[in-house]
Amino acid sequence: MTGSRGMRASVLAIAAVCVAQSSVACTGSDDPPASISTSTSTTTVTVPSPNPSADPATRTSAIAADVPGFSRRLTQSLQAMLNEQPGSVGIAIGPVNGTAPAQYFGDLPTEVSWSTIKVPLAYAALRENGAAAQPDIDLAIMNSDNAAAERLWGMLGTPVEAAAAVTEVLREAGDTTTVVQSQKVRAGFTAFGQTEWSLVDQAQFASQFPCMPDSEGILALMREVSGTQQWGAQSIEGTAVKGGWGPQPDAEGNYLVRQMAVVPAGSGDVVVTLATTPDNGTFEDGTAVLDDVGAWIAENLDELPAGQC
Repeated sequence: MTGSRGMRASVLAIAAVCVAQSSVACTGSDDPPASISTSTSTTTVTVPSPNPSADPATRTSAIAADVPGFSRRLTQSLQAMLNEQPGSVGIAIGPVNGTAPAQYFGDLPTEVSWSTIKVPLAYAALRENGAAAQPDIDLAIMNSDNAAAERLWGMLGTPVEAAAAVTEVLREAGDTTTVVQSQKVRAGFTAFGQTEWSLVDQAQFASQFPCMPDSEGILALMREVSGTQQWGAQSIEGTAVKGGWGPQPDAEGNYLVRQMAVVPAGSGDVVVTLATTPDNGTFEDGTAVLDDVGAWIAENLDELPAGQC
């Protein structure tokens, strides 16, 4: 199964520009957890702006505005929970097959994808290579295996061709912004894992992915992830998740931990994308923060916007 040649050609052109410019902004892989000390930061909660990656000063306080699809009680409850967390946190929430963008809260709107990008990568490899890709898809999704993900990447052609193929998957899911990184911009990490992927754009992808042909097999694997990904919203029964984590490109190597989740609810499915950079910089504290966010999602699931394909 192959995608549109016309769309692939345009995406290849974009990827080629990224390579020519060697741009991190056009930008992986999961790194082993580490305990690292770093400085503290303050969490503030915001509602979506037209550009969620804009200067936080331009975004509107959740206290001062109603959020479409969220009751005032729900917004205030989410705000209170986020403000209690020891670090920066971002979360985007929306329904599966939604017609409007997911709503964003927090102070961490965009970051590199790390291994969450393995979901569209696996899908691109599946439709290009079929059953031949399945063993590596299993490893890349369930175990977040980097070597398996690199093999899937190689199945898609040159780095520029592979980036174009994965970007095409994002476009088909309605993410009109993200461009998958084709060049290794950080030594020791995959090119695709350093793709800059905002939580709102990732939620857009996750909202449409369950409705795309042949996605159910990958979603089934996301419901059976190994222990390294069993945190955040994964504790909610039947939830499909893909986690990603790795050190930031700062002197301390503070960890970013993020997760994409499709959560079953009574009236359909809820899409949640969440990320944190904990104050002390460790992977373990990052997953603890996202566990708190996951617990809030579970407690308020019946009030969150849900949808069906």
